[in-house]
Amino acid sequence: MNDLKLLMTFPTQFEAELVKNKLEREGIEAAIESHDASGMFPSVDFADGVKVYVEPADYAEALALIAVTGADTVDNIDVNETMAEE
Repeated sequence: MNDLKLLMTFPTQFEAELVKNKLEREGIEAAIESHDASGMFPSVDFADGVKVYVEPADYAEALALIAVTGADTVDNIDVNETMAEE
């Protein structure tokens, strides 16, 4: 995975993992980035958030998939709001 594109930012690792798993079930490779020292400092997630990245070629499909199933995947996440952070 090279030159990844930010798909969304989540407040917790759990929510990011849910989205990553959903994408991977649909054949879209995804990566997660957080600055919490591998879970040793989970409060850092609140400051920076947990980012989910995809390949640029998969970005539109991933965004559409999350927008359609977002309510089922992560409760109360506004796709447009998280995209504004990009």
